[in-house]
Amino acid sequence: MNKKSFLSFMKDMDQDKVVKLWEDIELSERIDYPIQASEFYPPGIWTKLLSINVNGMTFLTKGLTEESEKKNILIVPKDYLGEIPNFNLIYFKIDGKNRFKNLLHKDFLGTIMSLGIKREILGDLIVGDSISYGVILEENFKIIMDIDRISNVPVKVEVIKGEEIPAMKYKDMSVSVISLRLDSVLSGILNMSRQKAVDEIVKGNVMVNYVINREKSSEIKAGDVLSIKKVGKFLVEKEMFLNKKGKLRIKLKKYI
Repeated sequence: MNKKSFLSFMKDMDQDKVVKLWEDIELSERIDYPIQASEFYPPGIWTKLLSINVNGMTFLTKGLTEESEKKNILIVPKDYLGEIPNFNLIYFKIDGKNRFKNLLHKDFLGTIMSLGIKREILGDLIVGDSISYGVILEENFKIIMDIDRISNVPVKVEVIKGEEIPAMKYKDMSVSVISLRLDSVLSGILNMSRQKAVDEIVKGNVMVNYVINREKSSEIKAGDVLSIKKVGKFLVEKEMFLNKKGKLRIKLKKYI
């Protein structure tokens, strides 16, 4: 695979990110040594990367958790026989627990971004009870380690192990749909007309299993993950059955 075919395969993705990834792939091939990407990539890119054969290379991914959307990529050249290096990532915890104010995701992310950090060098954040867990490229951790206040609340930053990251939380929900077509399922989730759901799909605001899907008639099945821009991420569970009105009843988990 050459650059032109790689960019064509990733044509629906952010081309600046795709070009940067290709440059890392070329470098790994040229020096015959694993290269760790210098940023975290969105699911649309890393899932497509894992689905193709790029000159026999191997791609490893790592994020805050297995379920995280943003992931860093380790590129391993074909027939590489040496030791595969570890990801140079730092897992961290920012503890702002207090009695007066509940710190939210936007508070933590806003403070971190105000330090001049590019969003791409930071993975996902899990926030709850005024505590944020995150992952960042090792060389950039020093930028956030001195954070001592968020929204005027004293906080403490510390390095933790990946095993200490809590599982993502979710809430159970269910919707009635006419069929398992993407537009029908989206209409049920968003409680909107089918035509408005189609508009969201056509705009590229919907991902199925982390890949943008503009096909309104695509069939959704148990185990699929639907990501809807500005709404959230939903896991379609196995239970699908007909209700008394003859509609399908689908159980989902909404990640929060």
